[in-house]
Amino acid sequence: MTLAQARKRYPMVPSEIVKWAVENIADVSDLERGLSRLEAAKRVQIKYSAA
Repeated sequence: MTLAQARKRYPMVPSEIVKWAVENIADVSDLERGLSRLEAAKRVQIKYSAA
């Protein structure tokens, strides 16, 4: 996965974290799992901070 693909797929994850993950996690499934969990955590944070 390229940096551009990851930024487009996980827009809520901060850029520096996406960049680090793409550069340092070789296994694509591990990369996707980690970024998707961060994306989900950000969504939960936003959902409950607005309440």
